[in-house]
Amino acid sequence: MPLQRAAQLRDALESALGEPVHLLATDRGYRIIIPAPDSTDHKTWADLLTALRTADRWGSTDTADVPEVWAEVEEK
Repeated sequence: MPLQRAAQLRDALESALGEPVHLLATDRGYRIIIPAPDSTDHKTWADLLTALRTADRWGSTDTADVPEVWAEVEEK
């Protein structure tokens, strides 16, 4: 179930970051955008990467000099 996968990803990202994460519905499925942790926070990055690998697509961007990480889960 796509929403179940997206909710599990959201929960894992919230656990890694220690803060709420918003899940957005898109025309293809669900998307999560989070602020990127500090580059020296290796534990958080390790936890984030473990969670992000469960997404169908993920990546990062630097919008307005604010590094962000995004992930998408497709509806199937």
